[in-house]
Amino acid sequence: MIRTKLLRRPFKVSAEMARRYAPHYNIPTESSLIVPIKILGEEVSCDIRWEDDNGVLQLLEHKVFVINNLERVNAQTDPRLQELWEHYYKRTETQHDS
Repeated sequence: MIRTKLLRRPFKVSAEMARRYAPHYNIPTESSLIVPIKILGEEVSCDIRWEDDNGVLQLLEHKVFVINNLERVNAQTDPRLQELWEHYYKRTETQHDS
């Protein structure tokens, strides 16, 4: 039950794991929003959203992360990631809680 609370919440790759995931998924880990969509045991299938160098929003779906390699987004220190989450997921997240 507790793990389902991870779903559709805003995360980012932990600083310790950024060097692993950046080349693996070819993403800018420091500015990528990670949103778990499905639990797969100790891993989660996620959406990844970020803005590229041209200012275009990018999306990768169904990318797998180890749960412990993610950390929650802090709205005060990561306002852009929080804004992305609110725009794309907050409404669906509140609908799932009802």
